[in-house]
Amino acid sequence: MLQKILTKSNKSDLYLDLIELISGLLLVGFLWTHMLFVGTIIISPAMFNTLSQFLDAYYLTYIGIPFIVLVALLHFVIAGRRIPNRIQEQRIIWRHAKMLHHFDTWTWVFQTVTGMAILVLAAIHVWLVVTGWPIRAMSSADRMVAFWWFYLLLLIVGEYHAGFGLYRQFVKWGWFPRKPVGYVTKLITVIIVVLGLAAMVVFVRLGGGA
Repeated sequence: MLQKILTKSNKSDLYLDLIELISGLLLVGFLWTHMLFVGTIIISPAMFNTLSQFLDAYYLTYIGIPFIVLVALLHFVIAGRRIPNRIQEQRIIWRHAKMLHHFDTWTWVFQTVTGMAILVLAAIHVWLVVTGWPIRAMSSADRMVAFWWFYLLLLIVGEYHAGFGLYRQFVKWGWFPRKPVGYVTKLITVIIVVLGLAAMVVFVRLGGGA
């Protein structure tokens, strides 16, 4: 009887881990694709507006935004089941992380911290975008000028969480060797952050903030 219960529990954990994996991959794919779309402002505001109008015309944004929000909430609930919710447990984990001095342990700690931060920051971002609809170069520039510090924080936190989250999943499932996949995810993260910073500068200048 005990063996059946344990087997059922192990299967449940496996299914939840698979859901966490799939939802995480979807979110990373969306985030990096989103940054490429935002990066079109570097080429020209006209290209940014054309892409935005295309997404609106085919209802991709109206479908995509609610879908990503649901996936993000699902990912947060599934991934958050392992996060200790008691202060005493959190202190124990923090002490162990400092004692072990292990890279993967620290990445897990910062994954939990950045995950909580993203939940708040992304909710605010979605609200700002929806209330300032439609998405156009000038409206985005005005928003960037007013809240550049907010978007700088969101960029760094979001890309860290995505890059290291992808690294942790690849290592966890044993798909790629630890060091090579670490180098690749770090490189992609740096490229996306640089792209995001360049787009921010263009938006701020477009909005008359520089």
